[in-house]
Amino acid sequence: MKNKIKSIYILALTTVFFGCFELDQIDPINVSEATFWQTVDDLNKGVIATYDALQSRDMYGQNLHILYSGLSDEGTNEHPFEFNALVRFTLSDTNAFGGPHWASNYTLISRAYQVLQNEPNFNKPEVAGQAEFMIALGYFNLVNFFGENVAYVDKVQVPADRPFSAENGQIYTLMESMLISAIDKLPLSWPVNEYGKVTKGAAQALLAKHYFQLGRYADAEILLKAIIDSGQYSLLPNFADNFRETGEVNPEAIFVVNFIENGPTNETDNNRRHQIFSVSEQGGAFGDIQCTNMIFNAFVREETASGSKDSRMDQTIIYPGSELTYYGLTGDVWAEAAPNPELLTGFYKYSEQEHVENNGNGTALEEDGGTDYIVLRYADILLMYAEALNAGGNTAQAVTYVDQVRARSGRPALLTAYPGAAGSQTAFRDQLEQERILELSGENWRYFDLRRWGKYNNAQQVEDANFATFTDGQDEVAGIPQLELDTNANLKPNQAN
Repeated sequence: MKNKIKSIYILALTTVFFGCFELDQIDPINVSEATFWQTVDDLNKGVIATYDALQSRDMYGQNLHILYSGLSDEGTNEHPFEFNALVRFTLSDTNAFGGPHWASNYTLISRAYQVLQNEPNFNKPEVAGQAEFMIALGYFNLVNFFGENVAYVDKVQVPADRPFSAENGQIYTLMESMLISAIDKLPLSWPVNEYGKVTKGAAQALLAKHYFQLGRYADAEILLKAIIDSGQYSLLPNFADNFRETGEVNPEAIFVVNFIENGPTNETDNNRRHQIFSVSEQGGAFGDIQCTNMIFNAFVREETASGSKDSRMDQTIIYPGSELTYYGLTGDVWAEAAPNPELLTGFYKYSEQEHVENNGNGTALEEDGGTDYIVLRYADILLMYAEALNAGGNTAQAVTYVDQVRARSGRPALLTAYPGAAGSQTAFRDQLEQERILELSGENWRYFDLRRWGKYNNAQQVEDANFATFTDGQDEVAGIPQLELDTNANLKPNQAN
C-alpha cells in the first residue's frame, strides 16, 4: 500500500505583497522566520508546504482544470454560471480567474524558493531538486496562460520588492536551468512511503513538455528516451485504474498530486476537483465543465476505422448509450437534462464514481474526493516520444510507440486502422492528434497541444463553437490581473490587457 505525503501548514516565512504571492499569514504552530529552518525536519516541512500548494482549490484541487479544459476545445460550460464567459473568451475581468491562477502559482514558487534558499545549510541536494521542479512547474503554468512577460522572480522576496516583467526568453531560461539542475539532483525513485515526491523522471518529463511548447523537439527527444530507457515506468494493464484510487503505487504515474481522501476539514488534502466533471448543483448536468462534441467525435472516428468501440470511450466520457452510469444515472438520463441539446456528453474520467458520495438524485456532495491527480503520465511520454521522432524524420520508428498505447485498450495497430497515417510527417502528426484525444482527454494537455501546434485561434470553432468569439492576436494569452498591475507599477500589461 502506498502512503500519502501528509500536507501541513507552515508559517509563510517571508512576508510579501499580495500583488505577487498572497501567502498564508496564519501561524498555527507559533514559529517565526528566526526560529524556523533550524533542522532537517524544518527543511522537510518546507518541502511539504510546496506540495500542499499544489492541492489548493486554485491549483489541482479544482480551478486549474476549469481553466485548461474550458479554454481548450474539449470543454465548455452551457449553464449561466460564472464560467460561461470564460470559456467563450468574452470575460473582461482579468482578476476573476487570472488573479487566483497568478497568486496560487506564485505561492508555489515562493514556498519553493524558501526551501531552495535554506537547503545549503543542510546539504540535501534531493530537497533542492524538488524545489527547483516546483519553481519550474509554477512558471510553466504561468507563461502558458499569461505569456512569458510575467513577474520575474528568481529569489525569495521581501515586502518592498516589486518584480519587473520578464524580458523575452528570461523565464524560459530560468525554467530550463532549474529543471536541468533538478534532473542532476533527484533520484530515479523514492521509497514507497514517500510516494508522490518529485523524481528525476518527473523533472525530465516537465523539461520535455517545456521544450515541446517551444518547438524544440530534438532536445525533448533525448529526455523522453531517457525516461523510457530508465525502466521506472510502465503502462497499467487497465487504463481506467489511472483515474481512481487503488491504494497501490502506480507505475504509469510519473508525477502525481497526492491527495488524501476525506482529509480533515481544516486541511487542503480533500478536494473539489471531482465537481468539475461531476454534478454539484441541484438540477445541473455534467458539472462545471462539460464536454464539447470533439471528444465524442474522435471516438466515433476510431470505431469507424477499427470496427469496434474503443474501451477508453466509456472511461473518458458519459454519453447517450454509454455502458456505465454516472452517479447512478444512465447517459441517456443525463442527456435529457443537458442545457444544450446539441451537446450531450460529459467527462467521466476523474469524476470519482467509486468514492464520491451522492445525494441520491445525481448530485455530488462537496469536498469528499481524494483520488490522486496524475500530472505527468507514461502514456503521454510514449505519445510525445512518437511525436518527437516524427518531427526528426523517424516516422516508421514513431509508429511503434503509438502502438504501445493503442494495444493497452485493445486497439488494432495504427497502420491497420489508419493505413495512410505514416505516409508523411504531416499525416502522422495529424493522426497523433487523434491518438492524444483518445488517451488524454480531460487531463489538461489539450490546451497545451493546441497552443504548440499553432491551432489556438479563431479557426478552432470548427471543433468548439466557443472559439467563434476568440479574437486572434488577443486571446492567445490571458491579461495580467488588473490587481497585480495596480499593486506593482513595475509590471507591464500584455497584449490581452
